[in-house]
Amino acid sequence: MKIGILGSGNIGGSLGRLWAKAGHEICFASRSPDSLAPLVAQAGAGAQAGTLEEATAFAEVILEALPFSATMELSAEALAGKTLISAANYYPPRDGEVDLGGLSQTEALAHRLPRTTLVKAFNMMFATEMEALANGEGTPGRAIFYAGDDAEAKAIAAQLIETAHFVPIDTGPLHNGRYFENGAPLYAKLWDADTARAELAAVEAEA
Repeated sequence: MKIGILGSGNIGGSLGRLWAKAGHEICFASRSPDSLAPLVAQAGAGAQAGTLEEATAFAEVILEALPFSATMELSAEALAGKTLISAANYYPPRDGEVDLGGLSQTEALAHRLPRTTLVKAFNMMFATEMEALANGEGTPGRAIFYAGDDAEAKAIAAQLIETAHFVPIDTGPLHNGRYFENGAPLYAKLWDADTARAELAAVEAEA
């Protein structure tokens, strides 16, 4: 796949490296693409850098790992028809007050991007875990929760979770992304797949 990475820091940079090594074409985004030359070199063949606009136009699938306030300012027109995997977390002290209208964070983003297919994933995992795996170290097989309303987009997300050496755990529709937002019961957990499924079942039983 052609994957655009919006937010090429510890999360986006590490996942992009893992996906590039698996044979996907990657475009890392930055306001100053030349600054990403070391990251592109680490990712190897098939990786490049561009502006946010160039990475968006290049990609079939996009990972955004931006501050939530920046995510909520993404162009609905540029992202129309794309599959967007959202790894953002809303932190009010950093992002300011955002009225979510009772929605999960990713549902609120979906309302901003009505012609984009969204999946929530990767936001609940520590960036250091992704970086370690990208460096050929770390612990493969930890669980990543994901949520979405489109079966095809969720299948793509699950494949990319596996490619990054994690185990995908489907939590259901996008609404259920609230289970693993920051501060929620399934957020920031280093679980194996069996533990993750048991903890998800417990959360669902209480919902």
